[in-house]
Amino acid sequence: MEAELVALATAVVTALFQEVATDGWARARDRMARFFGSRRSAAPDAVGSDLESARAALAAAHRDNDEETSRRLHEEWRDRLHRTLRADPEAAAELRQLLGELAPGATVFNGDVGAGSAVQAGEIGTLTQHLHFHGPAVGQGPAVGHGPAAGHRPDATVAVLPAAAVHQLPLEEEPFENRDEQRARVLRALDERRESPLVRPLVVVISGVGGIGKTALAVRLAHELAPRFTEGSAYLDLDEWRTAGSIDVEAVIRHRLRRLGVAESWLPGEYRALVELYREKTRGARTALVVDNAWSADEITTLLPHSADALVLVTGQRRLPALEARGAIGLALGPLSHAHASDVLRKIVTAVRPDESPRTTDALARLCDGFPAALRAVGTLLHEHPTRRMERLVADLTSQLQERGLPVVEAVWNTTYDELPAPAALLYRLLPQHPGYDITTEAAAALLGTGFDDAEDALGGLVRAGLLEMSPSVSPARDGGRFRLHGLLRAHATRCADRHGDPAETEEGLRRLLLWYRRQAERADRAIAAKRMRQAEPVPELAYAPDLPFADEPAARRWLDAERGALYGWVGIAAGLGEDTHAWSLCEPLWKHYEDHGNHDDAIRAFTLGRDAAQRCERPDALIRLRCQLAQALWLGGRVGEAGTETEQAVRSADAVVPGTKLHASALEFRGKFLAWRGEPDRAAACFRQSRDIHRALPVPNEYGVLLQSFLLGRTLRAAGRLPEAEAETDTALRLARELRHDRMTARSEAELGRIQRGLGRPDRAVAALERALELERRRGSTYDEAALGEELAELAEESGDRRAAQAYRARAHELRVRAGAAPENP
Repeated sequence: MEAELVALATAVVTALFQEVATDGWARARDRMARFFGSRRSAAPDAVGSDLESARAALAAAHRDNDEETSRRLHEEWRDRLHRTLRADPEAAAELRQLLGELAPGATVFNGDVGAGSAVQAGEIGTLTQHLHFHGPAVGQGPAVGHGPAAGHRPDATVAVLPAAAVHQLPLEEEPFENRDEQRARVLRALDERRESPLVRPLVVVISGVGGIGKTALAVRLAHELAPRFTEGSAYLDLDEWRTAGSIDVEAVIRHRLRRLGVAESWLPGEYRALVELYREKTRGARTALVVDNAWSADEITTLLPHSADALVLVTGQRRLPALEARGAIGLALGPLSHAHASDVLRKIVTAVRPDESPRTTDALARLCDGFPAALRAVGTLLHEHPTRRMERLVADLTSQLQERGLPVVEAVWNTTYDELPAPAALLYRLLPQHPGYDITTEAAAALLGTGFDDAEDALGGLVRAGLLEMSPSVSPARDGGRFRLHGLLRAHATRCADRHGDPAETEEGLRRLLLWYRRQAERADRAIAAKRMRQAEPVPELAYAPDLPFADEPAARRWLDAERGALYGWVGIAAGLGEDTHAWSLCEPLWKHYEDHGNHDDAIRAFTLGRDAAQRCERPDALIRLRCQLAQALWLGGRVGEAGTETEQAVRSADAVVPGTKLHASALEFRGKFLAWRGEPDRAAACFRQSRDIHRALPVPNEYGVLLQSFLLGRTLRAAGRLPEAEAETDTALRLARELRHDRMTARSEAELGRIQRGLGRPDRAVAALERALELERRRGSTYDEAALGEELAELAEESGDRRAAQAYRARAHELRVRAGAAPENP
């Protein structure tokens, strides 16, 4: 029944959107509005307005060949219909009638489901059919149906997969290592849930030691079950988001929301709001999520889709009893049986040595002890050395195992390591010291210190040996080559360093790479904000490693995003090495990234280390700046008392050490923002005034500083109810913004002035100012601000009794939210 409802909703939306460019659109729109109105799920006028917005967006998408927007609109209206059908299954009869009116010639499946076209595939032995419905492109005629005859109802399980579903899963690794028992258990659990009350997603925790095949099983299950999850599948590797052992859950949720179609500018700044938006976007979704490399239940809980129709496959080395206690299925993986391991290795060997004796293959498989990772490593060796006798390989591995007493996987990887050229072996020993998720060739060159060509050759050798892999986190075409050392291999590389390395080579490599990272971070920061105040002297060009090519601001931002974990890690490494100047200097380029992304915990840890390092260096200017930056991370992270102490000390130090400077003005600004955030507008206003006076009195007056403080002062006075004063200050800010041709501050000042006029009881002036701000934001392409201003104008129009204008403003705001993927269900 559920599949039929999804198919019916899909067919109706397909037929409806075929009418957008025809004379029948008005009739189709009104008919759909009456359907929703009769169910009382939305007012007909509101539905009609939404459909007009959808029509305009579809027309633009068709004109621009924007398939993503078209797909998203189809999916949004399909889900809206599906929710209505689930709430009122009897509505299906009316919807079938509506489908008959919209598409009289639609193909009928099972006597009651219509679609523009269908592709049917089945397996006779299991009597399983998969019906994939595809609507024609916007503006095209209906496609020809190829389904079964009307009235035919096969005795089968039917899975419906709309074309809009997106399955963001890694490719499977072949050959797969047979986990029939575990796969069957998951399938049984999914089938049993149909008969029981559902209150949360089905969670499956796949645990086991490294290299046992957890990820392979999770990915295989997700691919196999994809037809059941009509709203797509996704994959998350938590190791990619891990810094110093902890997960940046906020960053992961932002990533998931972007994958779910929410535009970056619409992501809320507050963590609670992010979580609530994630719940709304996943509510009731039929989706599958693979979460790889989890360490604890706490890392998983917030990421669970808010849906009883979802499946979450979690992998980790440890069991997660806290999840199992709440109904999760625990699958503890052990090694493969000898028979299965031999089958896997035989398939690998056949590609290189088709005539190899099963006896030697079985002996090698027995050495690998059923570990899939070991089997694949042996396969890599065989492909590297296709002429080496299998007996010799078995003898070498057996000898190492007996002499060293290491696990079998260690023996396989030790043999691989022993055959590496010297530069590749050195790089392998040094790589575990790198704190990031992956590494570029330029960074590897800095770590080695012998030139770019040596680094390139060493990386290639490690990849060929199977000890390093191309990173899945970035696009090579856009971001260049990045390489990742798997967690299990990272531990092995550390043991190799202990056995074969020298502590001096490790420290030298760390210091080279630390200096290179600081230089690249400073260059990226200047590409983003060239005129921002800084205290550190930039690192000069380094002879032993090339710079990254930051062609433009977006490229610099992408690098900072990709290297966020490494950069925060380097602050701690620098402090540990006693390199205090590097420790606090690295915090400067991290500031802008923190402002844009709000990762409070990481920032608090790094800025605390930077503050202490600046103090040890006896750099009062850096100490003042770091106290301010740390304070903002503290108050936004909920640690208000500590934030107040830091801003107070920053201002006192500035008064004593750098009075009358831009740094002094900056410290006062941070203190003012903190006091305003804490609800003390009068004290905040005094700080903003003093800061502005300093900017004005500089030998070369800082006009932007005067503008910003005037704006902050006006906003603070409005919050305090001192509207005439707020008006005067905001007028000053607006005049300066226009003189400096600063569109962003002009728009913010106009909007603030509109709010003040509204508070003063001058609605006409308020509307004029807000409309000027809205037009500026529209020209800037800031859809989030444009929509927010539209809502304010709608409120003003309602207050004046102009319902038509209010509806127009709200319709436009809703259209922008739809485009951004953050539209509410019932506008």
